[in-house]
Amino acid sequence: MTVRALLLAFEFPPLSTGGVHRALGLAEHLGAFGVDLAVVTVRSEDYAAWSSARLDPALAARVPASVPVYRTPSGFPDWYWRLSQSRLGFRALQYAYRGDPVSSFWSEPVRRAVAEHRPDVLLATMPPFGVAVIARQIAKHYRLPWVADWRDPWTYWCAAPFPTYAHYRYARQAEGAVLREANVSVATSHVTREDWMRFFPGVDPSRLVTIYNGYDDLDHIEPANSTSIVYAGSWYYDPQSRATMRQPAWRRSPQRWLFYSPRHEDWLYRSPYFFLRGLARYRGPISVEFAGAIPGWLPAMLRETGTESRVRLRGPISHEEALRLQKGAAALLLTSAKVIGGRDYSVAGKTFEYFGLRRPILGVLTDGAMRDLVDESGLGVIADPDDERAVAAAIERIATGQASVSPRPDVLARFTRREVARQMAESLRRAAAEGYRG
Repeated sequence: MTVRALLLAFEFPPLSTGGVHRALGLAEHLGAFGVDLAVVTVRSEDYAAWSSARLDPALAARVPASVPVYRTPSGFPDWYWRLSQSRLGFRALQYAYRGDPVSSFWSEPVRRAVAEHRPDVLLATMPPFGVAVIARQIAKHYRLPWVADWRDPWTYWCAAPFPTYAHYRYARQAEGAVLREANVSVATSHVTREDWMRFFPGVDPSRLVTIYNGYDDLDHIEPANSTSIVYAGSWYYDPQSRATMRQPAWRRSPQRWLFYSPRHEDWLYRSPYFFLRGLARYRGPISVEFAGAIPGWLPAMLRETGTESRVRLRGPISHEEALRLQKGAAALLLTSAKVIGGRDYSVAGKTFEYFGLRRPILGVLTDGAMRDLVDESGLGVIADPDDERAVAAAIERIATGQASVSPRPDVLARFTRREVARQMAESLRRAAAEGYRG
């Protein structure tokens, strides 16, 4: 029996960010498992105000013709973007919206699309977390079952602090309401699911499932044609946010006195800093290439670690170009944030792309979900980021061809896009069969 599902995805191709690949993979493969999918997203021209990420038409071209895509206005008024351009205006907007402004501005366009389509089940993917708020409201209004697909958890995604404790409490209440009311809540990491069970003890654990991100199965894996270590993509690190997270309130500027973080995470570990310290210690020949937008802090970090002559910065490239670069690499670099007194939940989307390429993964990784999966895959050359000698030794093994890895096909097969879609189809069927639960 076919299930008609409507995917709410604020971020969707042609926007080229890490999160869109999950939605794209579902659009490509859910049909094979009896899911008649349609997508509600925003107009391509609206992304310029929302994100600095580039648009990649090749990604949009991959959406099957059988999957209708309804592109609605984002709903954000021009005055919002004008106000956000000034420091004072940006701060005012931070305090004005308790949660995610997407839930205020995109709600009506989505409601109209749902009223027209009337699916058997809703599938909402976030962030932006306002999509979860919209989906919960619409599911209640139309008595629709729904699945919440959390690419990140709301309250424990601590790259930057909440504007105030009240904003955190709102997010915690909203996240808890979704976890209680959605037919299924999908985590992309086993550590996220463990965190939910610990922080939201009233939620039914059977409604919390883990469906990881995935990779596109490749017909042919080419041998490496270089001795390079490659990283392609964004670093998800901001020095100002890190400084604010680490400063006690009395040392902050007045407009930051009320900032609140539910736990301490150090996102310097997500940057290449600890890899670069190991690279500086290793004196042998090695080629290192970073592709993607070049943040202002990166050249300074290269100078600080004495590695600016050893790292080539390619700048932004297309997804196809990134794949070609990675296919020829001797090893692919991964880093992870450090949770103080806990485990990092995040598994970068590129981890699964690396799995598909079957390349050795130089994992400069903290304790957490990403390290678990890389270790399980058999592809990892893993080093503790706090031990620069260990990082240098890992680099040396790669440079000299001594990095022995043994890919585990049984593990890697669990992460193909098709398998991810099969698991998601199971959750959608479960929700549709159960009906709205309120």
